[in-house]
Parts: sequence; structure tokens; C-alpha cells
Amino acid sequence: MQKLSRQIWYAIPILFTPLVLAPLVEAVRNSAQPIAVSRFQDWSSRHVIYSRTGTAAALEAARHDPRAQIRWRDSELTESRQGQLPELALRFRGWPQHYPSRHSTPIRRDWSIYLGTSGTAPSMYPAKFSFDVTATPNCTNDFVVFPVNSAGSGTQPNIVAFNNLYSGTAGGTGICNARTLPTGHTDTTTSATVLWSYNVSKIGGAVTTSPVISFDSTGSKIAFVESIAGQPAHFHVLAWKRGDGQASSLQSVMTPTPVTSFVSSAPVANSGTASDLALGSATTGSDTLSSPFIDYTNDLAYVGNDIGMIYRIKNVFCPAGGCAAPAPDPTWGSGGALAIGGTCTGKLTGPVLSAGNSNIYVGCSDGKLYSISQTGTVKSLVVGDGVASKLYGGIVDPPVVDSINGYVYVVSGSANKGANAILVQASLDLTSSVVAVPIGVGNQCNMHAPTPNNAYLTSIASSGALMYVGGISTTGTVNQPCSGGSGGSAVPTLYGASFNSTGVMKAGAPTNLQFDNFGGLGREFSPMSEFFNTNTSTDWLFVSALQSMQVNFGGLNITGGFLAGANLATEGVGTSGIIVDNNASTTTFPQAASVYFNALQENANCNNNSNGGASGGCAVKLTQSNLE
Repeated sequence: MQKLSRQIWYAIPILFTPLVLAPLVEAVRNSAQPIAVSRFQDWSSRHVIYSRTGTAAALEAARHDPRAQIRWRDSELTESRQGQLPELALRFRGWPQHYPSRHSTPIRRDWSIYLGTSGTAPSMYPAKFSFDVTATPNCTNDFVVFPVNSAGSGTQPNIVAFNNLYSGTAGGTGICNARTLPTGHTDTTTSATVLWSYNVSKIGGAVTTSPVISFDSTGSKIAFVESIAGQPAHFHVLAWKRGDGQASSLQSVMTPTPVTSFVSSAPVANSGTASDLALGSATTGSDTLSSPFIDYTNDLAYVGNDIGMIYRIKNVFCPAGGCAAPAPDPTWGSGGALAIGGTCTGKLTGPVLSAGNSNIYVGCSDGKLYSISQTGTVKSLVVGDGVASKLYGGIVDPPVVDSINGYVYVVSGSANKGANAILVQASLDLTSSVVAVPIGVGNQCNMHAPTPNNAYLTSIASSGALMYVGGISTTGTVNQPCSGGSGGSAVPTLYGASFNSTGVMKAGAPTNLQFDNFGGLGREFSPMSEFFNTNTSTDWLFVSALQSMQVNFGGLNITGGFLAGANLATEGVGTSGIIVDNNASTTTFPQAASVYFNALQENANCNNNSNGGASGGCAVKLTQSNLE
């Protein structure tokens, strides 16, 4: 009953609770059978921000995004199931004024499963589906999907999913350990099991970006992009079938079910079929960075490619049934494709839809942030230098959109001719309230999207509100450590930009910074994720540095604003994007408060390799250490 993300707790707009949530709450109170409330966590969950406070117009617009609805509804239903008045869920809980003691306990894995020769790409995310957030964590129906950045084959999947997630022995016996062994299979019983494994192949490609899950009672469909160099990317919707691709060992994904023919109508749930849509017809247009963003209200997907094109796709998940297969939306651009224009003919990030103005925000390798209206009007804002002779002046991560407060945040690894990296806060119109904050040394590493702390999500104007971002600091000569240079005195550093009393980011280099605890030469941070645990009123930041096989992953206690404690681990040569899920008691539900990612460059046994030479990847789950 405490299975609740931090974002959910603080995203409840008081103004609209009686209108939007009261009927659901009353239904739970009066019903003998509780209402099952499903939810998802994917890459987009951390790129749209729903603060607790804002204008009436902003809150009204936000409530039409199912991501916001999930958060608000989950919180109300959880409080009701606990026998508390909904009003108590809305009451502000005082921000802790003390710093918890520093922890040094190493993080231990609950389980890890080999994904093959590449695993999930470094800056991409798995996606998590939860069957019923108001009940005990579900071993059978809760699952996590991992994209695999390897060309599929008969022995190599390009997309897989696991259930029995809450398994393991680290910190307590997992609630999924006691399970019945299917006939003809072997099972460790202390690890997740393969729910399904597929090689979905139209062009023999990999799933290079992050997948997304349908918003229904079972998460019955997965949308993702298959890509390979020299061909346009292909958008697929997979209606997965339980047990497809299971090997005799329930911890092996290496007997994937092939999907090489595709249906001409919307794939039917539980059929094991998929649809296919080519994103362009030229010989170029692969997709390296752009994960699909779903507009669940209108059943649309937005996705970009490597030559500056944004596609809008209709009939994505077809929740009402009776749809044709996903197809380009002819009302968008030219036949569903829109050229960004200007100088962006390069790689696009994942697009992000703003609930505030319905604009799409996307970054490009030219160093510019673009805003695209629903009528196709394009505006741009220079962020990075985008100089071809340099390495890190583009935007490589999707922007973070805060529709409630009216801001968009974006970063680049090089600005001002390489003098520094940069974090920008801009108004949604991109023409006013632009604040550029220098972040460490420029032209050293790619920078990934910033992450707000809990104080920001409670109120952007609070004195403790911070926006975290990873960069490179130095006291000596630096020689592009991310491109194999010597690195000099480069140190990966966590920065925290602060805000004034009106919510505007303070200009100038952040005074809040923490030098990396990982050691070794400076390296690129992977995307980081924040999570507030309401059981202990503790704010956590999960972060990894892409470097050699040494301590490179941390769960950082940021409750008091900046680092007050850290739990550190070695996870391959770093991790992919990190999904954090559940606010469950680790005493009552061991292994249910979870952190998921791909550990890069590990061998088939999912052991860290001392020479760092392996090219594989492993799906990993950790328990949120020391949160209870």
C-alpha cells in the first residue's frame, strides 16, 4: 500500500483534487473490491515535471496528461486505503533541517541477467510497469522492459522483459522467491524471470533508444524504434505474449522469438504480433538518440531521427480498439514528417510534449533547443556551440519540461567556444527569462539532462530548491577525458543550481557542488534519477559515471540539499539510464523498493571484468539501500 513514487506524493494540485480525484476516492471507499490502478515509469517520467504548486491554468492543463493523473490518483487512493482522509495527503510535510549520517555500506545486487553483446545503450532507459499500486507488489504482473542495443538474431534479442522482479536475498528474502517452477524449466528462484524475449526485426537492427508502455490494465503493448546505420529507422508496436522466447532456464534471454512479419492493423493484446512503420524512405535517417514520446490522451507518438526530422504517429496503442496499424499523422508537417529547419540536419534527442502549451521540445546536435507548435511553427534557442570540429557542443539528452512553472531546462557539454559546459533555464516561449549557468569545464564530455530535488518539486521558489547536473571540474590541464585523452586533473562533479524567490534560476556558476567520490579520471555522467522516500522523508539521487571498472555508481542522500551520505558500488563501466520505482517498506516487501538499469560491458556471468574489455550488458536490480 506504500508502493508510491516520490513524484506522485508531491504532484497533487489542491485546486483540482475535488474535481478530478474525489470520485475515484469515493469509489474505493464504497467498493468491496478495490480498484486496481496501474502505472508506468519510463524515460519520459523524468523529463516532464509536475510541481505541487502553480497557477490554476497550468494545473488544469497538466491534469490532462495521464502521467500527472497517475501520480495524483495513486497518492489519493493510497491514502484512502490506509484509512486516512485525503486532505492529509495534501498537507505539506516539513522539509528536514538535519543531515542524516553518512553511509558507507556497499550496495549489493538483488539480481542481474545477461542481455547479450551490448545491453541497453548508455543514456537510454528500461521501462517499468506496475499492475496495481494500491496492493502488494505483484510478482506475476509487474514487469520491466529492457531495450537491447544489439542487432537481433536467433540467439540475441533486441527487446526483453522480466517479471518476478522482487526476488533476491540482499537485505531480506524477496517476496517473489517462493514460486512454483514451471514444468521443463530451471529457475534460481532468487532472480527475476524472463517474461518474454523477442527479436523484432524489419531491417536487422537494434533497439537503440528507450521503449514506452501502453497505459492500460496490463501494459499490453510496447512501442519502440528499431534502427541500423544506412537505413531509416522503423517504429514498432509489440503486443507481447507471456512466455514467448523463454528458454529452459528462466534467467536466459538467448532464445528470442523472432518477429519478422508484421500485422496491417493494430496488434491485438497477448498475440505476440507487432506492427511496423518506416520513418522515411531514404537511405539515411537512423535513430541514435530519439526515444518515442507518447501523447496518451490523443494516442499519438512523437519521435525524431538523425537527420533533423520529427514524426508524429497516430493509432499508437489503439486503446478503444478497431484501429489500423500505427501510421504517419497526415496533419503534421508533410505526410506526418516535419523538418526542424534551420541548421538542424543532425541527431535529435527524444521529443517532450508540454502539457502547458502542447508544444514539442527537442534538442539537436547543432547545439540548439527547438520548440515546435502543433501547427508546425518552429522556434529555436542557442544552447551549445554545436561546432563540428568539437566533440560535445550538441544537445544529446531530451530537455526537461516544467509546464506547471512554465520552464524548460536543457544542457550542452560545450558553450562559449568550449570555455564551459552549460545549463539553461528558459521560458516555454524560448524568448524570455533565459538564464544560462556555466557548469565546469567545456568540451570534455557529453552532458545529460538535469534533475530537480524534492524541494523544487514541492515549490520552485523554496530556499532549498536545486536542479542537479553532472559536469567536469578541474584544477589543471584537461584533455578531453571522455574521448580517451589523459584527463589531466579532470574530476566528475555534481552541481546544484539554485533559484530565487520567484523561481528563476540564479545566474553564475553554482556555489553548490560536490566533487565525485568515484575516483579515477574524469568521465561522463550517465543520466541521473531522483527519488523521494516518504517512509523516511529521505531524498535520494542515483547517479553513475561512465568510466573504468571501479566504484562508479552511487545512491546519494540529498535530503538536506547537498550530499549528506552515499552508498557506492561498481556496476560494469557505468550504467544506462536509471529507473527508480516503489515506495514500499523493505521490511514488509523485501526487494520491492527497486532501482533498475543496465550495467555496461559485463560478461555473460554478469561479473565485473577487471580489464573492462567485455562488450556485453546486464539487466540489474538493486534495492534502494538504507532507505528504511
